[in-house]
Amino acid sequence: MSLVGIDTGGTFTDLVFYDEDEKRIVVSKIPTLRGREDAVFLEGVESLDLSAIGRITHGTTVGTNAILEGAGARTAILTTRGFRDVLEIGRTQRLVPQSLFDPKFVRPKPVVPREMRLEIDERVLADGSVETQVQEADIEEQAEHLKRLGAEAVAICYLHAYVNGENEKRTAEYLEKMLPGVYLSLSHEVVPEYREFERFSTAALNAYLGPKLENYVGSLEEALREKGSRAPLFIMASNGGMLDAERATRFPVRTILSGPAGGVVGGVSLAESLDIDHLITYDMGGTSTDVCLIRDRRPVVSTENIIGAYPLKTSQLQINTVGAGGGSIAWRDEDGALHVGPKSAGARPGPACYGFGGGEPTVTDANVALSRIGPRTSLAGGLELHPEKAERALASLAGELGIPGAVAMARGVVDLAVMRMVSSIREISIERGFDPREHTLLAYGGAGPLHAALIARELSMSSVVVPRYPGNFSAVGLLMADAVQENVGTCFAALADAQESALDRIFEELITPCAEQLRGAGLSEIETLRYTDVRYVGQAFELTIPVPQTRGWLDSLGGEFHARYEARYGHCHPGDPLEIVNLRVRVSGVVDKLGWV
Repeated sequence: MSLVGIDTGGTFTDLVFYDEDEKRIVVSKIPTLRGREDAVFLEGVESLDLSAIGRITHGTTVGTNAILEGAGARTAILTTRGFRDVLEIGRTQRLVPQSLFDPKFVRPKPVVPREMRLEIDERVLADGSVETQVQEADIEEQAEHLKRLGAEAVAICYLHAYVNGENEKRTAEYLEKMLPGVYLSLSHEVVPEYREFERFSTAALNAYLGPKLENYVGSLEEALREKGSRAPLFIMASNGGMLDAERATRFPVRTILSGPAGGVVGGVSLAESLDIDHLITYDMGGTSTDVCLIRDRRPVVSTENIIGAYPLKTSQLQINTVGAGGGSIAWRDEDGALHVGPKSAGARPGPACYGFGGGEPTVTDANVALSRIGPRTSLAGGLELHPEKAERALASLAGELGIPGAVAMARGVVDLAVMRMVSSIREISIERGFDPREHTLLAYGGAGPLHAALIARELSMSSVVVPRYPGNFSAVGLLMADAVQENVGTCFAALADAQESALDRIFEELITPCAEQLRGAGLSEIETLRYTDVRYVGQAFELTIPVPQTRGWLDSLGGEFHARYEARYGHCHPGDPLEIVNLRVRVSGVVDKLGWV
């Protein structure tokens, strides 16, 4: 059986073909065409015998780009009467990074405008009992309104639906009859846990992305079938697992970090092969750099995330992204200061040294001018470099800044790019209580290994690992991803009063449907991880604590929480009461890993 991994980045699309029988691997790169990612995908598999492929795994940036560019579907919300403005009010916080002290800050508009947020007479109480049941006549009236508004997708977000989603299900059944073809997103399925603002926001984003990803994945599946492929198409999920095409289109919000997640999964596999416990993955591509911390061969996962200015309550690898890649443009601001990124030259026209008409200096141009990339080096696709064009672009910027010559300018560009990437690594390590000196730096991506030693020196890291095929390593990681199902249930309980047997029963109820789905997909080896969200009584945030599958785990939960709390915040309060908020499970259908790594 053969496997294919295709990772679509902002600049290049990376492909990996692996023949399990011959233990043969082939890698390639194709320039990414924004808005035509499906055409690039199909171009990449054109030369393959698709009838012999056993599995295709795809990492995509379609969802991320749609949110950041405001290019999603025309979305509406149906919500409990009186809660129309939850998305607008939020938590009265500035969620946009670096905006707290910005006197000119203007809050971004919600992904669903007010005229598209409609109210329904229904009510589920906090204990799950239904006080007011949804009426078909009420839904029919609002469905007519939605038709007039031109809604392409609808998020159904009712109060306390995480406890009892019956009213949301009834509403969906009515809408499927009244609005055939409109994408539906049910909040209790997208985020089955409490906190209305985050649940509403995530369900709205899921609806916003749904039609776009549904069309994208559907067109790929149809084109692959026409070319003779019988292989299932999987989409990389933000949590480091892979989703089948049906679940990816049902929950597109889980694919926001689909692209960079593949490299992290590859990093975990590499850590196991090399017997390394702690890693920091560092993926520098053409447009951006993604970094992630791996402790004890497990990446750090977060359920409190923000994309753009919107809260995202889904499980994601804690990947930090900075707009500094090989194609990042160096520029002078109105005050005369030098900046690198976030704007990128892309693959076309690309850096000046590519010779495709790009005239602005980039990080790649700086490395060519410094001979860190040899002038006769042939890049992906046989691309030949033009050092004189790189030096000309750098000299022009140097003149604007009063810097003597292209070489000095190039040093400044590289140093500034390195500082931005170092800062990104500090955010996921030092600022969260982890010492980067305890970790190995895993450098990959088209430009990652080139800057790895400079970054390791700044962080006093003593070891750097560069994997085979570093420029395609994220695509390699796609082939190592397990099929993952996650489930969560809100379960408020004072730790002092909690009963281990009762909590174990709830864990089993969460695990069973996930394991059945994976076994139904033909995956026989199932691995299960359990977690619980714990906090001090009176707090509004939690820490997620791993729960072993052994008896007596509840007795040690408090001590584990205090230790992790102190590591994160520098203090703890062992005498204060604790409470359990959520129970979480991660169920994996394990696939065979590539032995050559």
